[in-house]
Amino acid sequence: MLLPGGGSAGCVYLDDLSALQRSIHKQINDLYSQRGKTPEQDATLCLAILQGYNVSMYANPEDEDRKRSVLQRSLTLLDVLPPSLLKQQLSAVCHGMQELCETN
Repeated sequence: MLLPGGGSAGCVYLDDLSALQRSIHKQINDLYSQRGKTPEQDATLCLAILQGYNVSMYANPEDEDRKRSVLQRSLTLLDVLPPSLLKQQLSAVCHGMQELCETN
């Protein structure tokens, strides 16, 4: 099945989209158990994981628990990170996810 809006041809195959989503989900799960050696590295990991969850079509109770765990970890990191673009990006993603959690 073709969906409008993908690539230079203007369409994307549903199978390709599904494969991409599975790949993103696998990468999120691979990153979940990792920790950075510094607050900046850990914040970068958290940002990548949270952004991955934002675009993932897969949602199950385990993912929701992991998402909340990474969100809490990120909020703790915001307290120790120096002012930076990374801190701004992580803060924006965290606050957006908090708003989503409050509305659900």
